[in-house]
Amino acid sequence: MSSNTQNTIRSEQKRITRQKLLDTTIEIIAGEGLAGLTMAKVAERTGLSRGICNFHFETKEQLMLEVFTALYREHEKAWRKITSDESLNPGARLKMLITTMLSLPIADSKKLAVWMAFWGVTPHRKIYLEICASVDREYEAEMEGLLRRLSDGKDTINGMSLRAIAVALSSMIDGFWINHLISPGCITRKNSIKACLAFLSSFFPENRNF
Repeated sequence: MSSNTQNTIRSEQKRITRQKLLDTTIEIIAGEGLAGLTMAKVAERTGLSRGICNFHFETKEQLMLEVFTALYREHEKAWRKITSDESLNPGARLKMLITTMLSLPIADSKKLAVWMAFWGVTPHRKIYLEICASVDREYEAEMEGLLRRLSDGKDTINGMSLRAIAVALSSMIDGFWINHLISPGCITRKNSIKACLAFLSSFFPENRNF
């Protein structure tokens, strides 16, 4: 076996082990919160030794940060891909954005629990803001840009600025995330999507995407 092949196999094994640690951490946080996460528990659940766990992540804080960063990158990659897709008209992109943000795999309940943990605990909320604040503003700005392309040059519709509409839409999506987590079954993902589209339709009643 060539050295290149051996290196490829080792790299893949390392990737698989690392992902196993991340997935297990998500499950623990979803079931027990951040306070329930320990490196010993991660090792036990994965069937890996503490040494292997510590080889990849020296502390649980590093592991927690990597988990959240991975989820945030998944979210960011999804919305950037949609908002930049010039093969779709602006209304179709907004509809796809809403649908993607409120559907699996982004809106998986275990992943949402990790988001809520970082939003809800003060020290971790600070970490969230350090990692995400500027990108969150880009996310809202991309929504606003799509709305602007639908608005025929108007800056305000029904008394709300396009910026305010974009922030409100983002907040609705976040709100449905919280609802799906703390009141599962209260409203379906399908109806959550419909509600967001109805919100946009109130500003753009002629747009058939909504």
